[in-house]
Amino acid sequence: MRAIADLVQAARQAFPDAFSKPGNPIPNTPALQHRFAGLVMLADWLGSHQSFFPLGRPVDGWLDLDAANHALLSVGLNARNSQAELAYRPAAFAERFGFVPRPLQTAIDSLPSGEPQARLLIAEAETGSGKTEAALTRFFKLFAACEVDSLYFALPTRVAARELYRRVLKYLQRVFPDQQTRPLALLAVPRYAQVDGVEVEKLLPDDKVRWHDDPNQHRQERQWAAEHPKRFLAATVAVGTIDQALLSAVQTKHAHLRSVCLDRSLLVVDEVHASDAYMRRLLCGLLAHHVGQMQGHALLLSATLGAAARTEFLQACGCASAAINGYPAACAAPYPAYTDLGGIPYPVERTGDNPSKRVLFESRPWLKQPEKLLPKLAEALRASARVLAVFNTVARAVALQRAVEQHPGIANAWLFRCGTTVCPHHGRFTPSDRELLDKAVSDRFGKDTPAGPILLIGTQTLEQSLDIDTDWLITDLCPADVLLQRVGRLHRHGRERPAGFETARCTVLTPDCGSLEDLLDAKGEALGEAKKSGLGSVYEDLRTLELTRLMLAGQPEVEIPLDNRRLVEGATHPERLTSLAGERWAKHGEKVDGVTLAKELAAFYAAASYGKPFGECGFNDIEKNAQARTRLGLDTLRIPLAAPERGPFGIDITEVMIPGHLAPKNTTEETAEVLSRDDGVLVLCYGGQHYRYSRYGLEKLDEPAD
Repeated sequence: MRAIADLVQAARQAFPDAFSKPGNPIPNTPALQHRFAGLVMLADWLGSHQSFFPLGRPVDGWLDLDAANHALLSVGLNARNSQAELAYRPAAFAERFGFVPRPLQTAIDSLPSGEPQARLLIAEAETGSGKTEAALTRFFKLFAACEVDSLYFALPTRVAARELYRRVLKYLQRVFPDQQTRPLALLAVPRYAQVDGVEVEKLLPDDKVRWHDDPNQHRQERQWAAEHPKRFLAATVAVGTIDQALLSAVQTKHAHLRSVCLDRSLLVVDEVHASDAYMRRLLCGLLAHHVGQMQGHALLLSATLGAAARTEFLQACGCASAAINGYPAACAAPYPAYTDLGGIPYPVERTGDNPSKRVLFESRPWLKQPEKLLPKLAEALRASARVLAVFNTVARAVALQRAVEQHPGIANAWLFRCGTTVCPHHGRFTPSDRELLDKAVSDRFGKDTPAGPILLIGTQTLEQSLDIDTDWLITDLCPADVLLQRVGRLHRHGRERPAGFETARCTVLTPDCGSLEDLLDAKGEALGEAKKSGLGSVYEDLRTLELTRLMLAGQPEVEIPLDNRRLVEGATHPERLTSLAGERWAKHGEKVDGVTLAKELAAFYAAASYGKPFGECGFNDIEKNAQARTRLGLDTLRIPLAAPERGPFGIDITEVMIPGHLAPKNTTEETAEVLSRDDGVLVLCYGGQHYRYSRYGLEKLDEPAD
């Protein structure tokens, strides 16, 4: 109590007007309580940093305002200099980005900064239409007008975040040529964090201790937001994964800190689609708080958003007039288009600068036997084709990789490699190896990369936000919205195509049955064999898969983007989902609806309760919520090795990543034991279970083979 009394006395001295001038008391609303809690947490973290407030430093009075202002400017929380620079030097889109704007970019750029209806924008356009630059031009306009103080660009995967970060950094350097006023740019991905294009580890002094007289102090102070994931959202410009934003709206430690940092940000969410009910519900909660309650700004980007999901997002942000149109009307909605809080999609004109793409789909009943692809793969590679194969599970990708390497008609030189090592691409690699893999993908498949035969086999890590270009896509059956994401890797750039691949081709592996209803038991549950291929497990609703299969069989030639609406609505619209006749389909629909409701309830109970008074909020930490951990990827274990070991790509690794479904239960072991090592292949033991880590990634040795 004496300490509290001292604090009150110090406050009276520091802020005398607050105690002497008459005025209305600050309203004691729950919203303000939670904002204040987050602000106190942020101030505590910043005020405890010895770089800004060294221990023992003499201070004139209770507050060192000069040090406080210096701290806020250094870490980017105070962006007024950057905002003033942008407002002082207004420029047209072409000057800022170096090219004439496309229609979507023009439409977004023309919106006024102070329009209340534009606090939420949903931009829908095909891959390659310039959605990234449309988001950035919106940020520049809001930033110059001081409508926002920062930007968080949220993407679905780490590799997508790293890919886009390079583009954002390039534009910031162009728009802010003066380094003194250029906003801090953070790659907000744990273990991969960068500040202004430099890895955080390289910015820290060797002893990792800051000294107030260090000549590099300014550079080190600038990376304050990058030093811990909990502070990522404090950066002026940050590019990261969607989970960093979602963690501001769920019951987890430091949610208030993340949330208060996000309040004044333009939140951009890329690659939004409708396939995951749990993540969609969490995003709705985040938007309801950020846009609906805090009157913030958000921009959702999608190539494949259905009417039902779009309506959910609009309603979450307070659009009372939003309603799901009937199936015919939903298919007839304009595309490309953008929608604001008025709920009406505004059409965006298309030009010849972004021509339509014709895609030929062929369905092959080889889901159980993907090795039947091998002769066609050999033929395509002999024709110098660039081939991408995307599977629903890691086990399936690794199985085909091994089969390809054994096929006598497929030369080893045609296979994707990281450095000199042939390998697939998926999420079960260590962070350091994954960084090498991601760079290798961009270097071999990115824009202006060399022609020649190449085969890359992987999983969903390759389907979104990657600027890679291929001639032929092979994919497991997946929902239409996800399929369109994968097809976005086909004929992405203008280049000469090999004979037979002048038109984009996509081969879809389907079950060898007349209807996917045959994959359901009498209770509507997907059979185990189907789940091994991701049908009923990775993608739980077989109705969307069946509707996708039927549409491709009925019309195998698709024109993108003209057919995007038809494909997405045809697989996701509620009227279509109930159109499949049959008792097992009815049972499956009930089961899916029940699972969806359970996910929505799990999301509801995981969500932060910012509408309740702070003192009544008992956070049931998300770490105890298995469903939440799984969907946000928080159940993946990071297990250190006792000592660094040479990995399959020639660099030392210090840890392994074990997904929750492969992890042992109830173990207290802190490190993984290396049982053997042989030419980049490690055999490990953790919690009594054995794993192998190699150029194929992490495999559980007793994991059933698909």
